[in-house]
Amino acid sequence: MCVGGFCELGTDAAGNDGGGDDDGGPDPDASTDATPTSVACGTLALLRDDFATAGDGPFFEPFMASNVTVTESTGRLVIDLAPGQDGYGGYESFYQYNFLGGGELVTEVVENSADNTILEVRNGLGNKAQLVEQNGQISAALYNVASPGVLATRAWNTSEVFWRIREENGDMLWETSANRQTWNLLHRRALPFDVTHVQGIVAAGGKVSTLSRSSFEQVNPDATGSLFCPSAMLTDDFTTAGFYPAWYMYQNSGCTTTKSGGNLVLAFQVGSTSAFCGMDSSHLWDFSRGNGVAIDANTFPSTANFTSYMTASLPGNNTTRIEFELDGTTLYMRILVNDAPMSPMTLTFNRTTHRWWRLRGDGSSAIWETSTDGSAWTERHRATVPFSLTALDFNIGGGRYGTIAAPLTITLPGINAN
Repeated sequence: MCVGGFCELGTDAAGNDGGGDDDGGPDPDASTDATPTSVACGTLALLRDDFATAGDGPFFEPFMASNVTVTESTGRLVIDLAPGQDGYGGYESFYQYNFLGGGELVTEVVENSADNTILEVRNGLGNKAQLVEQNGQISAALYNVASPGVLATRAWNTSEVFWRIREENGDMLWETSANRQTWNLLHRRALPFDVTHVQGIVAAGGKVSTLSRSSFEQVNPDATGSLFCPSAMLTDDFTTAGFYPAWYMYQNSGCTTTKSGGNLVLAFQVGSTSAFCGMDSSHLWDFSRGNGVAIDANTFPSTANFTSYMTASLPGNNTTRIEFELDGTTLYMRILVNDAPMSPMTLTFNRTTHRWWRLRGDGSSAIWETSTDGSAWTERHRATVPFSLTALDFNIGGGRYGTIAAPLTITLPGINAN
């Protein structure tokens, strides 16, 4: 089953980080000056960070072994490796991206004294493509695939501080450059694994005898023509087991998030503490193109101390967003900026009239619509949004925030599935 053009891989666990290797191999590849052009939406070229603002979020999250520290300092991602054990650290992208249609991951390597300095593209199954410098050698490698290992290696020219892994016409290319204009091809081959859900990683590690540092100046510094995919492409009929890599599932003690019989099922037990369950999209979506996301809200409870919702938020902590929310018997349609509501509209929920919800945007306007059948829509509210709708995280779920009288179950038959 495919979600929004991205095929779900059927696992809920991300792959583990690993180091590079420096086993030699022939280098049969010639150089190329080609500049990729993104023709698909949601590509890895959209993952960008100049490390000028301290902190990893909202597009990256750090990982590190006990002997590794990862920080941002003076516009750089800095990875310090203490001697003794074999450990790795770095940044991996929080969101998933598409690697087709000119997807690329570019970085500038400023320091490389760690045992391995690594640029990596990894999919939801943990299949990895790496560009690695170790002991003065630069290598193209694949791991967690059939016949893994180093594909090509040569002496690294230290002026080649720009590294790139990219897609072109169904091939994966590993390249280096001194100026981001002329690129030297290290290796090229047909795409070695499913690249419809990938993360970008910059990392360093290994085993060293003295304190060692690798650092990166930026990720994907060049603007591209790639856009995030329109939200109308976010579709799921919930017939495939598992959530990751298309979704990040969440559940508190007191509720569960599962799939069953072609439905998303959120089950809530009676209790006195808050309990929320649901899922976040692992990709970002463009809500500005007049399209949107529709759901059948028929089983959302209209009971006290319980809320059901769908939101589209800025990447980060979900505090700045547009949302539909049913709280008790009140249906809310509103914008929130840092959790402060703006331009709210409320209706008394009618399970027939308001059975279907659609949240969409048009330019800078958010539009809330309802339907009795999921086909003919009535606009209920429209408001100007003070933030961009072009890259939003979609979230759907529910929860009790006080005591509910009896167990509750939400059964959602699909996203844009009508």
